Amino acid sequence: MILMPASAEFAALCQSQITMMAGVVGADSTAVYLAEGWSDQAVPQLISIAVYPTPQSSQSPAPRLDRRLPAATSSGGGPVSAQFAAATDAVPSQPDPRVLSDPTYATARDADHTTRQRLAIPLMHEGGVFGVLVSWRADRPWQQPERDQMAECAHSLTLACVLDQRGQWLSRRTSSLDRIQAQQSDRFHELLHQLRSPLTALKTFGKLLIKRLPSEDQNQLLVANMLRESDRLQELLGYFDETLQAADDTREAASTVAPLLLAPADETSDEPQALLTAADSLAHFGGALAVQANSVAAMIEPLVRLNQPLAEAAEMRLHLVPPAEDVWLQFDPKALGEILNNLLDNALKYSSSETDVWLQWGLSRPDQSTLGGILLGDTGPGIPSLDQEHIFERHYRGLQAAGELDGSGLGLAIAADLMGEMRGQIEVYSPLSKLPWALPAALPIPAATVGTAFVLWLPIAAAEA
Repeated sequence: MILMPASAEFAALCQSQITMMAGVVGADSTAVYLAEGWSDQAVPQLISIAVYPTPQSSQSPAPRLDRRLPAATSSGGGPVSAQFAAATDAVPSQPDPRVLSDPTYATARDADHTTRQRLAIPLMHEGGVFGVLVSWRADRPWQQPERDQMAECAHSLTLACVLDQRGQWLSRRTSSLDRIQAQQSDRFHELLHQLRSPLTALKTFGKLLIKRLPSEDQNQLLVANMLRESDRLQELLGYFDETLQAADDTREAASTVAPLLLAPADETSDEPQALLTAADSLAHFGGALAVQANSVAAMIEPLVRLNQPLAEAAEMRLHLVPPAEDVWLQFDPKALGEILNNLLDNALKYSSSETDVWLQWGLSRPDQSTLGGILLGDTGPGIPSLDQEHIFERHYRGLQAAGELDGSGLGLAIAADLMGEMRGQIEVYSPLSKLPWALPAALPIPAATVGTAFVLWLPIAAAEA
């Protein structure tokens, strides 16, 4: 066991305690030692951290302490009271280390009158020895009630020592973690900077390519989609940069919070609340969402056009099933786009060829007339019932974790978080036979045991808004 040097606060506490106890039990001199190190092969070096009487109070020594030994040395390197070792059997500058391994050593030799006038109590906690409390008086032996009082004092100092050591360990660990986080932040900022260069080049190549293609060329749509996705990547990198900067600001603010004993007298300080607010801002997708009335068709139709080539490449069919009249709901377009992109990506990733995927909206539910529904479904293999209880948990992949397809288990968790930000709800139905609504007429009738449908419920907004 290796102890860290005692803090100034712990040394001051020890000094006040032994000074008080000297008056209570009538001790001539008392000292607290800490063990500098401990091993099975060697006894620890004992360092005195508090001594009574103090050097200032020992300038006029008590008459009965007429012999002095060389002064001990404190942990800070300064001299301690010469009265501390004022007689042959008084408290020594380095007490016998055997008091640490045998608590009865200094109290059991009653045959020696002078030994009975010295009291040594190890500072022990959970089998570990932190040091020793040694006290001495010249006029009389120690009585049992006095021993008990000193033992209580030693117990209190032991607990204080444990807290002091743990506090110093936590402080050092926090400093180390802060340095590691700062280094990681620097690497992330560098990676973001490096990613922007090839992304800018790709956007430039795409713009040049679309200018060279004839307007009637079908590849125009593919290049336009590439440019749109490049813009989306650039936007996501901006969000990443903002999130990193917010995390850096929060870490720096947290590292400057004053210790408990040095906290400002104004208990109404809003600094902790400011840290919480900064941390909460990291949970938002690209900052606070702009939830307002929006046309669902204006949101979904471009999204379907963007993903149509991906569905064709996977030999799947992507259907758009709009209602007879346009529907307006309360949502943030970027957040809803991210949700639907995640759901479409899962449908295309985990389904096989000839699968039908569709998007429809204008759904309603009798129990909540203020909500409108958007449904994204597929006729793929479906989601096992055991997984459905956990699919919105972060990093949960269920049976997919055993498959060959890569994934992080974050897409549905992000979707659920964003729906909560927009005061909405998300539901899953699998297989499709559980759906309370009829399937679109354009779809072939699937088997009763396959398929998945996600329904997003959002507050209804008036079209004129």
